[in-house]
Amino acid sequence: MSEGAGPARPMLVRALDGLTLVVGWASGMALLTVALVIFFNATGRYLTGWSFLGGEELARLLTVWITFIGGFALVRAERHVSIDLVLRAVPPVVQRLFRGFMALIGLVTMAFLAVWAWDLCVFSFGSGKMGTTLPVPRGLFFLPVLIGAVLMGIGFLEILVRAIRNTLGPLPSLSVEDADLPEKAL
Repeated sequence: MSEGAGPARPMLVRALDGLTLVVGWASGMALLTVALVIFFNATGRYLTGWSFLGGEELARLLTVWITFIGGFALVRAERHVSIDLVLRAVPPVVQRLFRGFMALIGLVTMAFLAVWAWDLCVFSFGSGKMGTTLPVPRGLFFLPVLIGAVLMGIGFLEILVRAIRNTLGPLPSLSVEDADLPEKAL
């Protein structure tokens, strides 16, 4: 590593960064696949009278995977859905406490979701049921909930640890002076 690159990052953080990159690419490829399957299905149905029988079910399955697995990348970047208007208006010390508390809530929620999803996956795979139009086990629709909950839990745990160690970067402020607004808007 070059001297101007900053401090060395721990191996676990680098591994999580690599996993985030893989998740991002996989989610992007899955989204592209969904778009292509829907496009070709609609085009084929209306132009040639032919369509892929399991196309809509495949699109639903991939959308579930994108949603839950892709949530990991959003949690790690602290871009998951949250209402942070008040949080951005308080000093960095208060931000750190609230971000740590929000990470703890997210971690507990993901732990609950992971346990629930585990039970659902065991039941779904154990029942042997297959998709209605796509010949895949029904459990594949619930597996991303389990994997996503575990991954997002890891992401929330990382944020919690960084909040405890006081290594979280500050959120951007909400002051008008710092905003990148056109002059006419002011």
